[in-house]
Amino acid sequence: MARKPIARDLPPSDQLLNEFTGFDENTSKQACLTTHLRKVARRLQKTSPRPFYSMREIVKRFKIPLRTVALAYEMLEHEGLLNRRRSSQTLLVGKKITPRKVVRAVVGIPVWLHAMVVSPYSRIFTIEMEDRLRHHGFVADLIFFRGEEVTSPDFAQRLIEHNLDYVLWHTPHPHGVDVLRTLQDHGVHQVLIQSIDSQLRIALPHYLQNWQVAYRTMADAWRDAGIRHVIIPEPIYLPSKRAKTIIANTLTSCGMAVRFVEGSASTLLAEASGHVQGECAVAFIDQEGADTICGEDPVIIEKLIGICRVCFCRGPIRLPYFHHRDARIDIVRFSASEIATRIASDLRETLTSTQQVLHTFEARYVPQTPINADTELL
Repeated sequence: MARKPIARDLPPSDQLLNEFTGFDENTSKQACLTTHLRKVARRLQKTSPRPFYSMREIVKRFKIPLRTVALAYEMLEHEGLLNRRRSSQTLLVGKKITPRKVVRAVVGIPVWLHAMVVSPYSRIFTIEMEDRLRHHGFVADLIFFRGEEVTSPDFAQRLIEHNLDYVLWHTPHPHGVDVLRTLQDHGVHQVLIQSIDSQLRIALPHYLQNWQVAYRTMADAWRDAGIRHVIIPEPIYLPSKRAKTIIANTLTSCGMAVRFVEGSASTLLAEASGHVQGECAVAFIDQEGADTICGEDPVIIEKLIGICRVCFCRGPIRLPYFHHRDARIDIVRFSASEIATRIASDLRETLTSTQQVLHTFEARYVPQTPINADTELL
């Protein structure tokens, strides 16, 4: 089937020669043509895009090679005057910018840089979330931040300047409530993902992450394996500090003595060495502290794993030292793919939902998995 002719409302192409002074012997034909077409394009530009002269039409009128015209059009495209659509047409860009495709909404995703480096879950979640939002017609705007910058009024202003329709907060900082309220005041829709044992006091739609069932499963498994003592490094991350009582009570209810100690590899090894082998376990209940301890002294951590059970209770962390070593640990984790899929689908279906708790995700306890099983190099 023959292609439909493109409707053009520009002056006839022969009029392009009226104001053209000719090619200068001291200047390349490409530069002369680009300068002339730039003036023409700016003069003919309207509010909305409109079809521009085809390259073959310019070749015919100016009697120059197609390659010269293509380079001139390429330059004007880089300048934002033209938009070339391969094997279709060239558009003169309108003064009012319009997207080539309709975008349902722009979803801002604040991303903690530390978590992206340390946590395989955070990396997979961010990648999967961006991919699934794009699939459903959204644009994901990843907004990176460092440390407690997320609690600053300047960060709220930075988010506002992104002109976001939605903000998807994964585990928002407990001291960042003022930032969330500032966004509320500016009419930005927000959706939270937060732990069931550390929720913010703010009325926003949210997803919950339930660790407690997995902790109970872990405690039962450890009791059946003969573990009687659990050593827990003091957590650093504030939400984990809030959750430590719940974890301790769960372990204690299964007959295990819980002891919180200074967060260092040498202290953990000394404490574990004081118990009968097979009766002791170490539980890391926050990733920030686990990264500091394990990253600074991986050799000691390897010894620790050799004499007692070790569990990362807030998901795995990146440990390059163990990528080519045989060591097994317990993990309590969520599926990043499952969470990203559910949230993207809900945004597509229930954009105006007033429901507070949208869904509760359940963590899984995975015993004695090789550390290098999910090796992911940055």
